[in-house]
Amino acid sequence: MNTAIGVLDQKLGRAFAMLDVDGDGNLREDDLLSLSNRLAAAFDMSGDATKIARLRSAFTQLWTHDLSTMDADQDGLLDRAEFISGMKKAVANDREGILQRLSVMVDAWMDICDTDGNGLIDEDEFQTMYIKSLGASPEDLKVAFAKLDTDGDGTLGREEIRRATEEYYTSEDPKAPGNWLFGAL
Repeated sequence: MNTAIGVLDQKLGRAFAMLDVDGDGNLREDDLLSLSNRLAAAFDMSGDATKIARLRSAFTQLWTHDLSTMDADQDGLLDRAEFISGMKKAVANDREGILQRLSVMVDAWMDICDTDGNGLIDEDEFQTMYIKSLGASPEDLKVAFAKLDTDGDGTLGREEIRRATEEYYTSEDPKAPGNWLFGAL
């Protein structure tokens, strides 16, 4: 898609597809909790209930405060169109609030993925995170990592990931590095 609005719709559609863990075309809180379980399994976190619980709590907060309220037809399911429309409205109406809740989720996510505890995500951790939990393409992720590593130091810090998350969910700029958060569009 060539238009800026089209790029945002495309990114939000991709995010929806990745969050829809069971692939049924609808998003539920259980999808998010299943995603946290996949991430924990990808990094063999079975012995660290605290980190898993923190991510599950962040997902539950995001679901309760934001995503469940996007269910326009109130059928208890969030479909792709409701998600895209709802995310745009959430950003327009409570940009700082939704970005704060996404930031809490990113921090919890990073705590699981940062296997060496240095506060940074290296390319191997990034690949493991997306391949094993979301089924992303390794080739796309190699390019994505390079795009997201805006300071070129070979790692992704919390601020780089927060900025990428913000760009992914809010930016209409087709060249924003954050567009690569989940690989190529």
